[in-house]
Amino acid sequence: MKVIKKILKFREMGVLIPLLLLWIVTFFANHAFFSTTNMIALFRSISITLLGSIGATFAFSCGMMDLSAGSVYGLAGMVTAIGMKDLGLPVPVAILAGLLVGVIFGLLNGLIINHFDIPAFIATLGTSYIARGIVNVISEGSAYTGFPDSFNALGGKGLFGIPWSIYIAFMIAFVAAWVLKYTVYGRSLMAAGGNPETARTCGINIKRIRNFAFVISGTLCALAGILSSARLATAQAAAGTGWEMTVVAATIIGGVSMYGGSATVFGAAIGVGLMETLTISMTMIKVNAYWQRVAIGIVIILAVGIDTYKRKKMSGGKG
Repeated sequence: MKVIKKILKFREMGVLIPLLLLWIVTFFANHAFFSTTNMIALFRSISITLLGSIGATFAFSCGMMDLSAGSVYGLAGMVTAIGMKDLGLPVPVAILAGLLVGVIFGLLNGLIINHFDIPAFIATLGTSYIARGIVNVISEGSAYTGFPDSFNALGGKGLFGIPWSIYIAFMIAFVAAWVLKYTVYGRSLMAAGGNPETARTCGINIKRIRNFAFVISGTLCALAGILSSARLATAQAAAGTGWEMTVVAATIIGGVSMYGGSATVFGAAIGVGLMETLTISMTMIKVNAYWQRVAIGIVIILAVGIDTYKRKKMSGGKG
């Protein structure tokens, strides 16, 4: 009993239990749910969204929000594709160019927010439109296909038949979890989000902390876009549209506070698992695609509402 009580005290159990229940319910609705093919497809989807969620976790930890995630995802995939197809760049160089997109937009977000005092919501919404506009300009609205085999292999299966994207995402998740919990930067990030004034008094450079968080977020979203292009063997101008809301919802559902100061990568990963399972489950039981969007919208509202409620409760019901 003591062991069970200790397990139930973990903050992530409130999300893990619904995830497991959803798996069980879906299995009874469709016994193919736990098939090897379906599990690989599920975790492949989780891996892509997880990268964005890790980035969102860093941004949320310092009290910021990154709404440019979906557009950076799309732009990075397109830049990588154009680099290989039109410019003839070697695959590694094209991938680095795509990752650079994430770094640039991360720095741009940090610059606008920190030096012009524009709220993160507005600033990243603006850069989202900029990135999406650039995608359409450079691609002329067309899709790119016919990539080198070495690039497409990145989106395929690796050791033991498990897709490379799963290995990459979970390795990054472990590193990110270690950074948040055991490094000076991780502690400074939480302090900057939990109580900025106290953090400043302690000598923490809030602007630098935020800048780096946005660079991490941008880079991981870019990586997600590149891996997605490799998996689908195509780069489309509309890629990543609305993806940022799935990332935000999954991260908050996982217990990461959008107001800063409270976050775990493990929680974010479970939140992603819940969101992706919900999507695949609805598809398997043949829920209309439009109703799926309604369900996801409700989940987003509930996630933000619960986080706001918990924040008010912690502050004694004020605000």
